[in-house]
Amino acid sequence: MAWCTVRSLLSRGLRCSAPLSSMGAAPEIAGKFVTCRSASGTSDSFARAASSLQLPSFEDDAYAGPEPRVAAHLLGKPVKLQHLRERLLELGCPTGMWQGQVLLCGSSAALGQQRCSAVILPDGCVICWHMSRKTEHIILELAAGCPANRRTPTSLGALNLVLEGHLQPSADGEPIASETMEVVDARNGAVTKIDKEDGCIHLTSNPEERGSDQLAVSLGMAVAVRLEALEKKIERQLEADWQALQKETRKLRHMMLNLSNISHRIFVDENMIHSMRYELNAQAGLLDPPELLWEHAPAERLYDKVVAHFDVRRRTSLLNERLSYSLDYLHTLGEHMRHLHSVRLERMIIVLITFELGVGVMGLYAGFSPHAPPTAIQTAETSPAAAK
Repeated sequence: MAWCTVRSLLSRGLRCSAPLSSMGAAPEIAGKFVTCRSASGTSDSFARAASSLQLPSFEDDAYAGPEPRVAAHLLGKPVKLQHLRERLLELGCPTGMWQGQVLLCGSSAALGQQRCSAVILPDGCVICWHMSRKTEHIILELAAGCPANRRTPTSLGALNLVLEGHLQPSADGEPIASETMEVVDARNGAVTKIDKEDGCIHLTSNPEERGSDQLAVSLGMAVAVRLEALEKKIERQLEADWQALQKETRKLRHMMLNLSNISHRIFVDENMIHSMRYELNAQAGLLDPPELLWEHAPAERLYDKVVAHFDVRRRTSLLNERLSYSLDYLHTLGEHMRHLHSVRLERMIIVLITFELGVGVMGLYAGFSPHAPPTAIQTAETSPAAAK
């Protein structure tokens, strides 16, 4: 049986299976959750999760209908799902929560649109299905208004009302990255697929499979939007550091006076690149499929197709290559700094030796030298008899 720690699951926005206390775990870790994969494969945790997230559809012709699109957004802060669920219930939106790690909400009159839904993950990923941009803005403001570390209430202008609770300013609802795909209903009886030519999602109309397919696509788009945010962050940081280092290297004539500062700058930049590489390859979990999909092969294949559509593996490889190039450049610049430091030490030693030789030559011309043997007159003057 394969086990996955709670921390790794939280980094991917997932958690499933049973509490450790029911498995006879130690008291200090009882109550926490793990994901397990049965050796026999009979356990289908993904199907149970998808069924728990099936919600009644709000239909009213007085409101705008669904739009043929799905959009994934990543907020700048993690979201407290339980608190967000309470706010959505206040607006009359049906909600479903699975293990505190996946929140699904439907539409209501307060959102101003019918037959749309959203999947929210605790890391700030919000995947909006069939929503207009106005409705997406409302959902994003609500999600941003329920951060995991915020304590004060605020007013949400997009809703034209004041909600009491742990909310933050609506300006934080602006996503740091977004990805979109077109969605159309598949023909009767057809399974969900992604068109290879235009990337359009043909979503099945089978109610037993529609929810699980939407959840699989949502998890795949969450990976894509996380990568989009990382790309922006890495490219912005590397470009800023590159410009700063290029500006410093143009001042080679003054480097001898600022070697320590430049060496420290190189060290800081190398640590920053190693941190970004860790975030890209380990912390974000971009290349590993979520454990939630292990026991549901069709959903895992659909997830892989979404990841392939956004070219996640190639983009991750390119980012790693760019980080490696930046590290090589910093290594070369660091070697040059060490060479300049050695040159400065050699110059200082030469100056000291030259100064000592100059003092010796000046002493010889003056008639004495600190290294010359004492003369007879100097010996007589310093003898005890001469002192008496």
